[in-house]
Amino acid sequence: MDEVLVFQHDPFEDLGTFAEVLEKRGARCRVIQLFHGETPAEEWERIRALIILGGPMGVYEEEQFPFLRWEKRIIRAAIDEAVPLLGVCLGAQLIAATLGAPVYHGPVKEIGWSPISITPHGQVDSLLGYLPENATVFQWHGDGFDLPAGAIRLASSVNYENQAFRLGKSIYALQFHLEVTPRMIDRWIDARSKDLAQAPYVSPEKIRADTQSYAATLKYYGERFLTEFVRRVIGGDKRKSEGSHAKA
Repeated sequence: MDEVLVFQHDPFEDLGTFAEVLEKRGARCRVIQLFHGETPAEEWERIRALIILGGPMGVYEEEQFPFLRWEKRIIRAAIDEAVPLLGVCLGAQLIAATLGAPVYHGPVKEIGWSPISITPHGQVDSLLGYLPENATVFQWHGDGFDLPAGAIRLASSVNYENQAFRLGKSIYALQFHLEVTPRMIDRWIDARSKDLAQAPYVSPEKIRADTQSYAATLKYYGERFLTEFVRRVIGGDKRKSEGSHAKA
């Protein structure tokens, strides 16, 4: 049976609301816990899509996290085999790096709820086009990336020009988090005191208060986005002749 493969880098960064969507859509899902040393061999004929979640490490920290080398090879293979890809935060950075784009420390750490601007291309995109032009989303990252060759920028923020991109019709990368739940956010605040200490302008109390205001809308955004990803991207023939990295 075909399945959706999920790369999880950290016990605190799981599928969140995405898990509910995959279950409702009847997608068989297999989570690879890279932080537990799982690096299985894959038969790509059985993989309908690859979802790459976030994590606290950087794409360049291969010495500390050796699984990153393996993961980049798998992402390259998935691109070559036209397997649909979705990257979130670190996952987006890994896709960008695999496609040859630089990934680097950004000007500030974006932590908490903040607005992104959906670009004109994003506003007509079949997955992100339903978001308002200025949408408040959840962020937790300090790295950014350049736009890979041939990719289309879908969203930006004040400090990070590339918040989302699409390459072809079946590769999507989101720097921000649409999948987080209030429980996940609480766990990140408790577990990542070092990140917060490096960003004294970030208030855990404000993050929690903002979560009360924005979490329900984000849940709608996340459910709608992944539903469309499953329906429009995974639901089609992943072996289409134009390939996933043909410009759309």
